Amino acid sequence: MSRAESLPIAPALCTSGRIGAAIAYAAVLLSVALPTAVAAQASPGADGVYIVRGGTVVTGTGEKLANTSILIRNGRIAQVGGNMPQPAGTKVIDATGKFVYPGMIDSYTGIGLQEIGGVQTMTMRSEKGQFNPQIFALVGLNVESEILGVTRMNGVTSVMTAPTGGLISGQAALINTAGWNWEDLSVRKAAGYVINLPSGGGRGGRGGGGGRGAGGDTPGTLADLEGFLQEAKAYNDQRAAGTGKLDLLYESVRPLFRREEPAIIAANGEQAIRDAIAFGDKWGIRVVISGGAQAYKVRSLLAQKNVPVILGSIESSPDFNTAYDEVYAQPGLLNEAGVKFAFSTGNGSNARHVPFHAQLAVAYGLPEDAAIKALTIWPAEIFGADKDIGSIAQGKLANLFISTGDPLDLRSQITEIFIKGREVPPDDRQHRLYDKYKARPQTKITP
Repeated sequence: MSRAESLPIAPALCTSGRIGAAIAYAAVLLSVALPTAVAAQASPGADGVYIVRGGTVVTGTGEKLANTSILIRNGRIAQVGGNMPQPAGTKVIDATGKFVYPGMIDSYTGIGLQEIGGVQTMTMRSEKGQFNPQIFALVGLNVESEILGVTRMNGVTSVMTAPTGGLISGQAALINTAGWNWEDLSVRKAAGYVINLPSGGGRGGRGGGGGRGAGGDTPGTLADLEGFLQEAKAYNDQRAAGTGKLDLLYESVRPLFRREEPAIIAANGEQAIRDAIAFGDKWGIRVVISGGAQAYKVRSLLAQKNVPVILGSIESSPDFNTAYDEVYAQPGLLNEAGVKFAFSTGNGSNARHVPFHAQLAVAYGLPEDAAIKALTIWPAEIFGADKDIGSIAQGKLANLFISTGDPLDLRSQITEIFIKGREVPPDDRQHRLYDKYKARPQTKITP
């Protein structure tokens, strides 16, 4: 295993204060710069040429193209259309009578950072300290996670994986669910800053080994968070003006103030969502709401401010004193109001079920076309990855799957999966166990 692959998210006990944070950030920069032996290996299916022929292509942007073929070359979609010539050496996948969809996206998970939540040594989602904007979740991924395999087998070809803890947990990553190493899995190394906004200066994220303005095991406050951001913004202004001394911790926050990355803020309930929107306006940063319980109550404001929502699990029990169908009907109401949203399961082990969350919303009024968009192109747009994934179009990564029917329907079977133009074999844990026990010796039982 390469040095870069073996690095954790950051040194767990070395993020206290300015020096510790700088060391952690330098470690991340070093991990990116180091070449890896694994990355030099030939990828399975690399440079392969495929034609997926004759299926009904559902593009993810509202189009449904009957009897259409897709040419895949060098990991990307080279052509979409009918009557397509077959280049020499092309492998043909017959999709006649089937449907071709863009790979689906679960927009909030801990995949690759957490394998078994109840075992402390099997999670790397959370770091010490209140302020960890320099932490990249991507470099801490366990690329051999069993959860990646079972997730992709249900057509979920990409996920957003996010750190937790503190007031600024770190930077989430948008990854594919198949690849050799974290560089190979990466779609967006930095998909957004995970910020835990304390309510009215009250309890924040998990306390840790210190940080500017907050430390020890004391939960951070809103004053702590705003004090840090005030210093970081002043630093950004100085650097933009060509002045100021390099500070690696504050340097890592600059994409937030340049609006290159959003702040992903957990907010549930009408007032919490309003507070998160106001927080973004105050600091001039883009905001993405995560969780979004009762977001329908402020849907006009969300649409007006162009603030997208990553919905928490739709398969949740209704809260006390709320309508039984509130959580199920909310996506339809957001869609009617023009709010862009995405579906998520909130964890790793059930990420493969994210299409069925969308189907539950369809049963309560969300148009099926919007449900597909909320699983594909809308999350790609929210995370700034729509040039590469989220729909079937020429030039995009060939992240797609072939299905016998609607992927929101439990009865549909996925027959082929492509990620980055590579045909993905059914090599996940569930298929391995099935093949193993299917081939077991048959024992005759004597009466």
